Amino acid sequence: MIEVEIKVNISDLDLILKKFEENNGIYKVSLFHEDTYFNMPKGLRNFKKTDEALRLRKSIEFNKNNKAKGQNINYYLTYKGKKIDISTKTRKEIEVKIDDFKKMRTLLQELGFQEIITVNKERELHEFEFKNYYIEVLLDYLPILNQFFIEVEFLLDSPENLEESKEVLFEFLELLGIKRQESIRKSYLELIVEKLKENLNN
Repeated sequence: MIEVEIKVNISDLDLILKKFEENNGIYKVSLFHEDTYFNMPKGLRNFKKTDEALRLRKSIEFNKNNKAKGQNINYYLTYKGKKIDISTKTRKEIEVKIDDFKKMRTLLQELGFQEIITVNKERELHEFEFKNYYIEVLLDYLPILNQFFIEVEFLLDSPENLEESKEVLFEFLELLGIKRQESIRKSYLELIVEKLKENLNN
């Protein structure tokens, strides 16, 4: 699959939530993600240099408006290829749902994969209808960065409709008062590593 993704930093959360309401956004679910990132075994290619990522995720789903429903926990192993677009985070993505987080983590460690960092992420999934498209918007908060972000994305079987999909997403973001030049191509992992380096140097 090709993941067409646009990410932006949010400075005014209240304003964005107001825009969600004005554009008939529908709250779907809240999520807590515990993402552990790995690099290849030593001597093989370096994901930092090749712009790839391997992520092991624990995903906890819940409805913030009805906590009586309880939580739903799922686990995923995800590979992300290098970015193929200069203005977005579009890249190849392969995701596999797994049954046992701990065993998969141990398997990767036994094979020599290097565990880099574990990142916690709080998310809300909202859905919008725009130009006959159903667009899913993730409102993210990363405690380690103390920042809010929005991610909008489409999943495509091939890059055939890549440009059209990008334009639809950029046009939708304009409804929220977000300009295309605000798009961030760096992954959360890259932003966090930069922040940690900055803290070490201060």
